[in-house]
Amino acid sequence: MKKAFKKARFAVIALALLFTGFGFQADRVAQAANNGLAQKPLMGWSSYSMQVYSGNGAWITAAQLKAQSDAMHAKLQSHGYEYINVDAGWNGGMDGYGRPVPSTVLYPNGLMDVIDYVHANGQKFGLYMIPGMSPQAYNDDLPIFGAPGCSMQDIAVQPLTTADYWGLGYKINFANPCAQSYINSIADLFASWGVDFVKFDSVTPGSGHNDTTIDARGDVAAWSQALSAHNIWLEISWALDHNYVDTWKQYANGWRVDWDVECYCVNTALTSWPNIARLFPDAATWWRDAGPGGWNDFDSLDVGNGAMDGLTQDERQTAMSLWAMSSAQLYTGNDLTNLDAFGLSLLTNDEVIAVNQAGRPAHPVSTASNQQAWYANNGDGTYTVGLYNLGSSAATVAVNWNDIGLNGAASVRDLWSHTDLGTFNTGYSAVNLPAHASRLLKVTAAGGSVTANDDDTGIKYAGAWQRSYNRGLGDYQDDVHFTQTNNDYFEYAFQGTGIDLVTEKDASQGNVDIYVDNVFKQTVNTASATRQLQQTVYSVSGLPNGPHTLKAVKKSGTYMLLDKLQFRVASPIPVNDTDPAVSYTGSWTLNGNRGFGDYQDDVHYTQTNNDYFQYAFNGTGIELVTEKDPAQGNVDIYVDNVFKQTVNTYNPTRLAQQTVYAIGGLPSGAHTLKAVKKSGTFMLLDELRVKSSQLQYNDTDPGIAYTGSWSLNGNRGFGDYNNDVHFTQTNNDYFQFAFTGTGVELITEKEAGQGNVDIYLDNVLQTTVNTSSPTRLTNQVVYKATGLSSGTHTLKAVKKSGTYMLLDSLRVTP
Repeated sequence: MKKAFKKARFAVIALALLFTGFGFQADRVAQAANNGLAQKPLMGWSSYSMQVYSGNGAWITAAQLKAQSDAMHAKLQSHGYEYINVDAGWNGGMDGYGRPVPSTVLYPNGLMDVIDYVHANGQKFGLYMIPGMSPQAYNDDLPIFGAPGCSMQDIAVQPLTTADYWGLGYKINFANPCAQSYINSIADLFASWGVDFVKFDSVTPGSGHNDTTIDARGDVAAWSQALSAHNIWLEISWALDHNYVDTWKQYANGWRVDWDVECYCVNTALTSWPNIARLFPDAATWWRDAGPGGWNDFDSLDVGNGAMDGLTQDERQTAMSLWAMSSAQLYTGNDLTNLDAFGLSLLTNDEVIAVNQAGRPAHPVSTASNQQAWYANNGDGTYTVGLYNLGSSAATVAVNWNDIGLNGAASVRDLWSHTDLGTFNTGYSAVNLPAHASRLLKVTAAGGSVTANDDDTGIKYAGAWQRSYNRGLGDYQDDVHFTQTNNDYFEYAFQGTGIDLVTEKDASQGNVDIYVDNVFKQTVNTASATRQLQQTVYSVSGLPNGPHTLKAVKKSGTYMLLDKLQFRVASPIPVNDTDPAVSYTGSWTLNGNRGFGDYQDDVHYTQTNNDYFQYAFNGTGIELVTEKDPAQGNVDIYVDNVFKQTVNTYNPTRLAQQTVYAIGGLPSGAHTLKAVKKSGTFMLLDELRVKSSQLQYNDTDPGIAYTGSWSLNGNRGFGDYNNDVHFTQTNNDYFQFAFTGTGVELITEKEAGQGNVDIYLDNVLQTTVNTSSPTRLTNQVVYKATGLSSGTHTLKAVKKSGTYMLLDSLRVTP
């Protein structure tokens, strides 16, 4: 640590602190703080970066704090920012009970005047503290408020010992009950002022003392107890030692993982690229520890003003991406009254903020190079993917779907440009990404299966679980979670149509009770005379497409293990703009063969304001896909005749196949989407994508039985479902598919080389369909049966003519 760093930090503090066997390796799974707070990462502002930048305490005066509060209210609050947190230097001494009192110089009308002002703006207010007691309070042996017979000298560790990094205060002996009374008295005082948040600094082990020579764990526990009684958030700082993460998670709502992000470049810069880059290894270490109740803290996000930040625009965007992707506490240290346009766009990008607030910390595929792919499985068939070039020159950064547990094709959306980039079969590459630049993406599975490893942050473990890693036995991603305690369990919430529980079988394992959506399903036996890796011990399919929960409870045996979960997601059902179920009102026109990349190469358009289209659908959600273009404008969206929002379809350049509106989580059943033109020269409709309870099965599904000389043709690039088809050239070859449901659709390609196909349902000939077309048409529903009796049925399709017969996919209605 540089001496300049120590001196600068000390100078700011000193203004205020007159007061003070199974596998190779295993980690215990610690539970988060249970005080009802921190269900999402904090969003707000902290004073410390500007205090350091200016080299004085002017940034925490009443006038300045009110100015920052007003600026947040005007610029950031509608995007979720709500905390105004004051760092060191706010107090002006102590009262007769050793409790801090606010500076009368900084707050001539009292600190409560400022707190009330912040609260009136709909915000929350935070203060700063450090461990220990003031030497002056000890020397004066002040009484402890509300604790008759208790005084400061009763609760000091003897011989006197320093309590913090700077040696400002004396260590407290928490074995004496009077010590908790003292901390309670301060928390009670803060609560009476209206304080909502406390940053507790110089916590050890950490803060430059990664041993127990200075040990603040007792302070943390005491402050946690005192503040929880008042619903006050406890954030601990700084550079916490990860070896003690169980303690941090038990007592705190957030924890700093590294040194100050500030570069201590007075009047020159707030931070620097090395201070950002060093957080990547921290994120790779701490990501499993964050979740509802407590979050990783990367310190202030200083990206709001390029003239002050000390970062390039690429570096500023990379920092925001890292904070968002890691679900780190999202608070900026910039002067909120002086944000530049680019900084404001970074801090208010709602798609990026949503990644942060979703609380799914990302982790790297590998840190072996400076070109890194990071990802988080969101449990609904989508992933957050960050591509980072941490090197000093431009380079290509790629992600492979298989590396992140995505099996099949996926669509990619750039969250910074709000642009849909298309569908990619095996992965995505950011070509020639500049030094220190990044891409932040939303990747959505086009159907098929999605894998969640046992350390996925969406899996909630209850009981004495541990993670065993580097076992070298062939586990998925070389790790498992295990417990030895009966009635311990895990739960996983996912959105899809089915799920597989994959684990090891071994002689030391026993019975596991399985629940789906809180309904007991069966007891599965995971015992085996010999060790068997990656065994599917429970599987369920045919669930309605939507949210579900899997729960598994240990009932017997020495161990219960989890290796991975694999759940299935349904592909959205594409509806072209020419579908007869789309109802157009006004002067709409069909424009085909445009060659711009539209779905099925056509769109409907109108030039008249208040023209609209409607579409009635059965499902749980829908996406509106259209073109963005300089000639287009605002569109009002209604779902079930209720206004939802106005979407802007303008873009300086033409972008095809853009999702401009999406809604999910609707009750399964009938709904209506309506979109009304409000401005711009044109309004277009390209495609609708319906999220329904229907299940789509790729041609490679093991449930499809092929008879004859069939072949698989992959990577055709024609727009097939999952980019492959099965085909045969021999008449009377056929496939059969047994399904459970009330309807089925046969989806294939139409093309000049194809001909007639006989369709049988439950061994009864239904029809002969013609799959010939002068031009190639992919994803065509050539046969559809509805209204079947609920139960098991069989579909059979037989080649009768043409050069080829193809199968792309099948779609079943439960």
